[in-house]
Amino acid sequence: MPEAKPRAPSIPLLFAMLYAGQLASNIYVPGIPDIARDLDTTVSAAQTLVAAYLGAFAVAQMIIGPLSDRFGRRPVIVGGLSVFVVASLVCAVVPDIGTLLLARFAQAFGACATIVVGRAMIRDTSEGVAAAQAMSWLATAMGIGPATAPFFGGFLTSWFGWQSTFLATALVGTCVLIFVIIDLKETLPPAMRRPQRIWPLIRTYWRLAGNPVFVGYSLIVSFGSGAMQTYLTSVPIVFLVLMHVPPELFGVYIMIMPMLYVVATYTSRQLMGRMSVDRIILIGSIFSICGGVLQLAFGLWGVTTPYPVLIAFAISNFGTGLVFGNCYAQALSTVEPAIAGQASALGGFFHMGWGACISLFAASMTHTSSLQFGIAQMVTTSLAAATAFALFFYIKPRMRSEGGKKHGVWSDG
Repeated sequence: MPEAKPRAPSIPLLFAMLYAGQLASNIYVPGIPDIARDLDTTVSAAQTLVAAYLGAFAVAQMIIGPLSDRFGRRPVIVGGLSVFVVASLVCAVVPDIGTLLLARFAQAFGACATIVVGRAMIRDTSEGVAAAQAMSWLATAMGIGPATAPFFGGFLTSWFGWQSTFLATALVGTCVLIFVIIDLKETLPPAMRRPQRIWPLIRTYWRLAGNPVFVGYSLIVSFGSGAMQTYLTSVPIVFLVLMHVPPELFGVYIMIMPMLYVVATYTSRQLMGRMSVDRIILIGSIFSICGGVLQLAFGLWGVTTPYPVLIAFAISNFGTGLVFGNCYAQALSTVEPAIAGQASALGGFFHMGWGACISLFAASMTHTSSLQFGIAQMVTTSLAAATAFALFFYIKPRMRSEGGKKHGVWSDG
């Protein structure tokens, strides 16, 4: 007789955990010019703080995921949040940009525990549509965090200086840590934990990388969400410098776009009873590529106001909201629960690693109009759509005909 699944963690607590990490990703963005001035560096160097956070996030997941499979979910989350709080405090008192970058690395290491382990906890306790619905709530948190962070960061920077943005993340992290200690229960029983050694870890990652369905879903998330990273990297220059958008409106524009992503995750939950999860993902991928094509067209046209840029990005971002939680749920459904932490880590590595790469690509371009942003958005949305069509019309049908277990797939998802 199969054992009952452990009690699922509360959605509000998971939401709060992810929100804290996402808040830290870009709350300081309105203070980038002040950071550059106070730390005697260039604005370009200060802009690399986004890529540094994403890059560290990507690498950290490869370590934290296996740790959660070995020691359990709860202690890893408690440890990660503790590191996050301390690193946030250090960010507020650094004397130079190099130290700030190191503190951001540590901050990202701590924050990523909430995401990679949170996804694994959902895999521990639910499956199918229930898992997709829970993942959509996590996806909502990952949209609201970047949406509200620059808005709050603008006021904090204006009133108290850029250092206050990092103090605010430390305060939020501390509150979440307290609630985790009080309320979060372990979801991976000791009997299911795996002692981790380097070569078995590598073999497991290699096996996951050879699972084309897992990789396909993970890449759709990575490429689709890459549009948001190009947006956060490019629009400070496009809107503030080239289009002369007032700073107070800039914060609103930053906030509105991720909120549309949140609307898409809600729409996805409502559609689940009416169509398959894969069909929702396919629709989202079509939205994503349409927004990328439109953004490139506006760039070639030479638009000089923010509204066309916002409309084109909104279309892509709505598509990302449709695919994000669904793809993560489908990807994790293809692996056995005992390696859900590693699978979540590898999926997150693809996601954040691509985000770091596309952010550096966008930052390296000389922005003379919205065209450069359009090129970057088009690149990442095209890859998302191409991966989705390959997965649904070639890879999955072929594997169904050959037998999924032969390819290392746990279930058909």
